[in-house]
Amino acid sequence: VWTNSIGTTWVQTIVEITNTGSTNLYLSSGSYDLEDSSGALVASRSMVSVYPSVLAPGEKGIMYEETTLDNYTGDGSLTVIARPSVEEATVDLVRYNVTDVSVTDDEYFGVNVLGRVENTTDEPGTLVYIAAIFYDASNVPIGSAFTILTDELAAGSQVGFQFGGFSLPDDFSAANIA
Repeated sequence: VWTNSIGTTWVQTIVEITNTGSTNLYLSSGSYDLEDSSGALVASRSMVSVYPSVLAPGEKGIMYEETTLDNYTGDGSLTVIARPSVEEATVDLVRYNVTDVSVTDDEYFGVNVLGRVENTTDEPGTLVYIAAIFYDASNVPIGSAFTILTDELAAGSQVGFQFGGFSLPDDFSAANIA
């Protein structure tokens, strides 16, 4: 929880999900409640983004959201009650090669992510999501940023991408990321 330079209170919610089973799992938008230290409901959110949408056995993903809290006056000690939507995958697990990634500080978005993505499959990719999950030195997820390729990613092609975080804490920088 943090307050930005114009006085808006933001909260960053990160829930790590691990596939401990033996089949691929599909994650669709989940939901969560936020409670303060006394157990009072502070906020409830639905349609929360997940990355990636298909998890192989042993793989980790996250449910992630940055949002504002209206009229929140608490001390920032919030508990997340997560309700991820998880079922056995009926869609293919597709991963594209990501290379040449750099993360640098950005005045407006906290960090800037630059890299390339390559489609090594035989099928074109449409509405390809590229997500960066940021971890600290203790391997704890501390943020996320993403972009969506609006042009088709042709089979065998490689394209560059660049994006920043939407609303990371004001003190977030590339130095925070392990």
